[in-house]
Amino acid sequence: MKKELLLTTTIAGLALGATAAGAVTGTMSGHNRVGLVDVDKDTDTGSTGTTNQSYQASFTVSLEETLDSGTKISTSFDLADEGADEVNSSGLTLTFTDGSSLQLIGAGEASDNHDAAVPGASGEQGITANTSNVAKSGIDGVSASNAVGFDYSSVADAFGTDGLSWSLSYSNGDETAETDSVNTDSSLSAGMSYVSTTGDTTVTVGAGFLEASDANTSTNNDTSVYHVGVVAENGDVTVGVGIGSGEFAADAGAGVMTEVFDWEAVEAGIKYVSGDITFTANYSDASGNDVTKQTTAAATDKADGHETMAMSVDYAVASGVTTTIGYASIENSHEGSKNQATSGSSWYVGTDLSF
Repeated sequence: MKKELLLTTTIAGLALGATAAGAVTGTMSGHNRVGLVDVDKDTDTGSTGTTNQSYQASFTVSLEETLDSGTKISTSFDLADEGADEVNSSGLTLTFTDGSSLQLIGAGEASDNHDAAVPGASGEQGITANTSNVAKSGIDGVSASNAVGFDYSSVADAFGTDGLSWSLSYSNGDETAETDSVNTDSSLSAGMSYVSTTGDTTVTVGAGFLEASDANTSTNNDTSVYHVGVVAENGDVTVGVGIGSGEFAADAGAGVMTEVFDWEAVEAGIKYVSGDITFTANYSDASGNDVTKQTTAAATDKADGHETMAMSVDYAVASGVTTTIGYASIENSHEGSKNQATSGSSWYVGTDLSF
């Protein structure tokens, strides 16, 4: 539940010609997720298991005003976002009277707007892979954009076609000097979704692509990735599957830049809702072949990998209160060999309170 307040000062730059002066409407939202995370690694040296507390909190303020033309202008900022205790502001969003919208500055990537919402397990269970592992998990695991850009999203039922929507984004503005880091210079991204209902089943198909160049002339390949997925919902059951693929440059840590070829990620999930209880199971697998910058992949090169099987049970205790039990089995590999120190199992139990 969101609680509304009136901000008592004028937000400079938000009015953009609106006749109403002095205040915009603001809403607050957030959550605090508190629980325990257990990790049992496969390594046979040193400590293999740990159990620690997990605190994940967020607090967001959203601001909006409707101009005389009927266009709504909005922005937001985070006071905290799951461990990042600092103010993070978003750009401006204009929502037009026909339902289309335009994000300005910090707009992100349009392809993300149309990721297939494959069911994923709840909870904070997991094991982090080494920075040298380039097998980015998730069909949207690769990103590349900078803060100077726009993102336009169409109206629903675009081009007179029921269930069709699309987005387009572009960014350009990184003038960072050449270093051994990936800094996006410009990017172009687009995506589309199509929703169709037959009987009791609703099917959503989503797809998108991202093309980006970096500001580092020491890399041969720029970012070029795509994703496509499908989700079907029938009553209390939702199933989905998606795939992402392409190539990109990556920071491998310690000032090392690599170029990634043949990246591929797949994910599949199922969700079943029974009253106040939601059961979710998810499988994801990713691989990526990385080589030293300005070199090409050889037939003998071996890929990094990241494979996860996870499941969770959520129980809606009360409005805004959810208790979660989650489990995951993770295997990370580097250059074709399993990394024992970042593989194993993990479980989580905790409660989330949101407003």
